[in-house]
Amino acid sequence: MGQVLVAICNESEVMAKTLTDAYLVLLLAATIHGTNAAVRDTAKRCAKTLPRSKRDVMYQIVDSKEPLRLVFHIAENLD
Repeated sequence: MGQVLVAICNESEVMAKTLTDAYLVLLLAATIHGTNAAVRDTAKRCAKTLPRSKRDVMYQIVDSKEPLRLVFHIAENLD
């Protein structure tokens, strides 16, 4: 790939510059941790680093009853 999509500064800070980066980070959190809490926390951190116009999806994930399931659903329907 040559280009780093996601820069993880430390365990509590994720730098997602685009919505694609945020989806990648969310999928990693869902796959590695496999919990709703981990996905919800990751979506909160990603929302802080995205432009305001692209934050709505992250807030929908945070507000979801089952964010883990929602992330996998989004991943299945990406083009």
